[in-house]
Amino acid sequence: MGEGSFADDERTALLEAIEESLRPLMRAAFAYGVTYHDLIEVVRALYIFTQKERNQSQGRSTDPTRLGLMAGVTRGEVVKMVRNRQMRDEQRQVMQRRIAQIGLLLGRWHDDPDFSTPYGAPLDLSLQPEGSFRLFDDLIRASGTEMDRDTALEALVANKCAEVHANKFVRCTTRAFLPLGKDLSKISRLGLIGSALHSTFAHNLFKDPAEPSYFDRAMISDFPISTRGRDLMLAQLRTDGEDFVDGMDRWVSSNADVFRDDVTGRRYGIAALFFEDNADSKGIETLKDWNLNEEAAAT
Repeated sequence: MGEGSFADDERTALLEAIEESLRPLMRAAFAYGVTYHDLIEVVRALYIFTQKERNQSQGRSTDPTRLGLMAGVTRGEVVKMVRNRQMRDEQRQVMQRRIAQIGLLLGRWHDDPDFSTPYGAPLDLSLQPEGSFRLFDDLIRASGTEMDRDTALEALVANKCAEVHANKFVRCTTRAFLPLGKDLSKISRLGLIGSALHSTFAHNLFKDPAEPSYFDRAMISDFPISTRGRDLMLAQLRTDGEDFVDGMDRWVSSNADVFRDDVTGRRYGIAALFFEDNADSKGIETLKDWNLNEEAAAT
């Protein structure tokens, strides 16, 4: 077999990997009314934008007409895609900024001795001056966020990061900000985590030999697990996983003076997640049923 055959095998494997990575998202696509045409447009636009970035890095033409020819669309369609992308980028930046600011506030609440105990437990904060209690407004100012009190409280309470008691005090319930419900913040987080996973794989696949490999580990049970077992696994992960991520967060923050590089530095992160393994024969059985139905229709 020649080199072409190996290249074809790798291309096929990549396409299958892309299909499998997108398969879980089809449930959400149907739920939000995303059509086949919508998906085609997203992929086409992504191809064009990525090709533009590639041409730019190689000193080649990024003319919309040339890019359109490569993707089978007109210059006008390329311009429209760029405008739509700019609008989506602005919306995404708003959502990501909101998530980042809530994270800063929660981090300050846990790490700043003015708002936490010596053991890192966040103090209850008052909504109005009362005795020696620290004010929630003081925390907002100290965290340097752009949010006002009502916006911050709404986000924290809605996502079960804090509770308001007797309309007087705010109690923090968790350091992790995980948007709940079917809102834009949660959907934006889907793109953030998915992109993080795929960027790690791409880095490890194409990195220069002198570059370090990014950490990539996963475990899958070697036997089917009951619902109770699943719940116990989740409980264990929530304890150990949150402790680990929180510890890394504190460690990075404590080394800010050493690690910070505002000129050439990049932002790096760590993600931990629980997943259900769907790598079984369900897809194969579905294809068998499809073929049988087609044969039956033909006869």
